[in-house]
Amino acid sequence: MKPPALGTEIVAGSSHVMGRASQARPKYYLFVKSLRQFATAGMFLLPALIPLAVFTLWPIIWVIWASFHTLAGREWTPVGLTNYLRFFSDPIGQRVLTNTLSYVSLSLVVSVAGGLLLALLLNEPIRGMNIWRFPFLGPIALPMVSVASIWLFLYAPEIGLLNTIARSVGFPRVNWLGDPRTALPAIFVVYVWKQIGYFALFYLAGLQALPDDVMDAAKLDGAERWSKLRYIVWPLVSPTTYFVSTIATLNALQLIDHIFVLTAGGPYYATNMALYYVYEQAFKFFKTGPASAVTVLLLAVLLTLAIVQYAFLERRVHYE
Repeated sequence: MKPPALGTEIVAGSSHVMGRASQARPKYYLFVKSLRQFATAGMFLLPALIPLAVFTLWPIIWVIWASFHTLAGREWTPVGLTNYLRFFSDPIGQRVLTNTLSYVSLSLVVSVAGGLLLALLLNEPIRGMNIWRFPFLGPIALPMVSVASIWLFLYAPEIGLLNTIARSVGFPRVNWLGDPRTALPAIFVVYVWKQIGYFALFYLAGLQALPDDVMDAAKLDGAERWSKLRYIVWPLVSPTTYFVSTIATLNALQLIDHIFVLTAGGPYYATNMALYYVYEQAFKFFKTGPASAVTVLLLAVLLTLAIVQYAFLERRVHYE
């Protein structure tokens, strides 16, 4: 058998090398192209990322750092978990924690149940229903400070409308905001009066978006009102319930305007909430370390609630 010529071997070898090089070039070009796309996207996102980093990420990092320190004059001293332990061991901190948990839990139940019931009532085909909707939906447009000012007059011990009506029917005068037993429920009534129409508005939109064929089929099958509510309406408005429960929790933890106007956290810390406690520690007593520790606890609670709601409620949400 005749051996191949030397030129043939060189040509074959060079074509093999060129083939490997041509295979490597597309990978290099794809890498450069993806790098350019990433850089272009980063340039477009940069105007939004800079404010996010400056006004959100950096304050969170600084608050976490400050929660493990205490400020004495102009010097920061590391104290470890002392700020956290003092909050949980302090009777005032325990009262604030109890007030916050009870307030948030009750507001969550009332927001979901009360909002749905009010929406069912406002969704009834009654003549002049738009007029009846206004007293419930009107407070949504009012600022919380204005709402608190209105209720401050209603709760006034001497000239308040509630005590005037109570005395006219023979009941004794009640110091609604000055009695530790009634102050927190009175604060909660103000919150409910302001927010219940807001949550009912979402449920009302969800009820009016229910498929007519499903409701007509239930009517033809002779389903009772309670059965329709439990087995048809409640599952179909589950996306609204998921949204309302999330917003109600956030609002209950964030709203402190009415506390400023009505009680300023009193009497005897009966209406002091976590966020108002942070304000007092940071801007009244200038205790930045303890205020930062409670802020970190609030962030941890919000993150935990978000994970729990997403893990458990999202699975029970029916979007179709």
